[in-house]
Amino acid sequence: MKWCFLIFGIVLIIPACTTSPVTPSRASRQTIDSLFTRRIIIYQSQMDSICIARHTLLFQAAVDSILSSRKSEMNILIK
Repeated sequence: MKWCFLIFGIVLIIPACTTSPVTPSRASRQTIDSLFTRRIIIYQSQMDSICIARHTLLFQAAVDSILSSRKSEMNILIK
């Protein structure tokens, strides 16, 4: 039984190994392009909101870091 599965698997794998390049037709390229464009439109708002959230967090962290270093410099100068 194991040999049957092995032989069956080999028979299926050998035709899948091809060296000829696969070129999509014009209709399939247009379909792929339209699907990609639809997905980009859907995900664009999500990507924008993630970028805005990250920018806000990173900006606040940078401001806090600068204020902290300036305060420590001022404390050193006062002492």
